[in-house]
Amino acid sequence: MSTQVKSSAAIAEALRTDICLNRNIADGMLHEVALAQRFGVSRTPIRQALQRLAYERMIAVKSGVGSVVTPLDAPMRADDIRAAVVIIEAAAKCAPPSPAPTAHFMSLAGIMGMMDLAPLNNAEAFFDIRARLLNALSEMIENPILSDAFRAAYWRLIRWSLRDFDTAPEPQIVHLRAVLQAAARAMQSGTIAACFEELARLESQLVEPRI
Repeated sequence: MSTQVKSSAAIAEALRTDICLNRNIADGMLHEVALAQRFGVSRTPIRQALQRLAYERMIAVKSGVGSVVTPLDAPMRADDIRAAVVIIEAAAKCAPPSPAPTAHFMSLAGIMGMMDLAPLNNAEAFFDIRARLLNALSEMIENPILSDAFRAAYWRLIRWSLRDFDTAPEPQIVHLRAVLQAAARAMQSGTIAACFEELARLESQLVEPRI
């Protein structure tokens, strides 16, 4: 489908959404020529977008094959989520000790409000709230290396939560609401570090899927 997306960042965002929602990628491959046609751009921004997705382990670039969507392998589930939790804990340790800025709390409160107004009765709506939370949290991490690592690991966690949502949506909705509420409470009464500590505690519960 043709779009007006032009920048490599926006293209990466669109492809990331496709991968997480398992749509528009019938053969598990991302073909540069087809993507250039779809987005109406040259292959340069397509390659830049694919490089970003490869860093996030959304895809793997294989010589002689191309860009292949990285599958979710069940034996790796616990390790993927634990890796995300470890990076969240690192974000807590590296966060400044000063009180959290009001803007960060308002960002989380706004996402909570969206969740209350829009019932998460489909994967697209659930993904949108998860993605907004990721973006809000990554903006709170001052260290750019840690922020990049957080985004990459948290996208993997989001893919697993979407896999669970497909079979049992309600536990995932309840979990996400609990994550948002706990993070917002910690942010309001304490620091960014407290917010990430709560996030790590709750997201670690995803290691064992609840069905």
